[in-house]
Amino acid sequence: MKVYWIKGRTETCDKNLIRKMETLLHLEELASLMVPDGSLAIKFNLSEMGYGHYLPPIIFSTLFEKARAQGAKPLLTDGCSLYKGSRFDGYSWIDGALLLGFSSGEVFHNQLMQSGGYTNEEGKFWPADGQHLAGIDIGSLLTDTGNLIVVSHVTAHPLLGIAGALYNLGLGFLTASGKLKVHACLEIAYEAEKCDHCGICASFCPTQAIAGEPGRITFDSRSCNRCLGCFVSCPQGAFQLQPAGVPIFQECVVEAAQTVLAQLRGRAFFINFLSSVTPQPDEYPFSDIPFVPDLGILASSDPVALDWATAQLILRSPGVPGSIAQDLQVLAKGDDKIQAITGQTPAHLLAYAEQAGLGSRTFEFFTAG
Repeated sequence: MKVYWIKGRTETCDKNLIRKMETLLHLEELASLMVPDGSLAIKFNLSEMGYGHYLPPIIFSTLFEKARAQGAKPLLTDGCSLYKGSRFDGYSWIDGALLLGFSSGEVFHNQLMQSGGYTNEEGKFWPADGQHLAGIDIGSLLTDTGNLIVVSHVTAHPLLGIAGALYNLGLGFLTASGKLKVHACLEIAYEAEKCDHCGICASFCPTQAIAGEPGRITFDSRSCNRCLGCFVSCPQGAFQLQPAGVPIFQECVVEAAQTVLAQLRGRAFFINFLSSVTPQPDEYPFSDIPFVPDLGILASSDPVALDWATAQLILRSPGVPGSIAQDLQVLAKGDDKIQAITGQTPAHLLAYAEQAGLGSRTFEFFTAG
């Protein structure tokens, strides 16, 4: 399987971001998805408000306009969040997209849509073929469209090691019910001695498992739906994940991704941007600075090969001085920055995906552009 690499350096005008996108668009595997009168979903990561390193809208407007110019019918999509942030429902999702510069009418011709609809529950249950998920709820947008481009902002991820193509594919098209099925294996541990009762986490909790007011915060695990809102928002780290559920979560993400691809009417192509690799994924309401330099763009029709190549590039890259890589003393090339930052590696995730037939970690590497 081929993995293409467009390097991060931009020494001259003819290597700027627009030209890099044009180089991608000339790849045969991507160009073939732009079928006249055929629908084309462009999947992106709409970041939480407060996250400062999301991919700029120019990337997606370039893809969108080039697809339209070739006669295809593109749309831009992502899913809502499980916790009560800026992407919790259709109203906040579209509002957040507009605030972040994704102008629906002027740029994307009103083709900016949530994958699970306004309620994040507009979809259907589909059987899954795996050890953990009997089936999964997939947003109707996926099964209503033809070809698919999955554009992922690569970051570290606290449960998967990296957020890349498999993460974006496996979780991004699920309804709220579908995501809850994937999250069901997780258990939240509340460490009361770390809590300073600031109350920040309470606003992110959709089930009132966290109650009280600043100075008097309580946590009721019986009401917790494992949305991870408390985990991502607590400044003191008072909410932690029990480690036993993490490998099962990784396998559930793979099984969900496998089911999503099985229901796709057309073909898919995957693009990973390694331009702002932060310690937190876009679903966090904040972001630290990147911990490796701009490593460019990787692309492939195989999500497993793509994420494996992504992980190898990060491993072989030097860390950024002044970042968390320096804090953790993993600045040297070959230091496992992902393991140090997250406590996870993508090895189990990708091995399970390869076993499930989603792709292969064996690939040919090509420099493009």
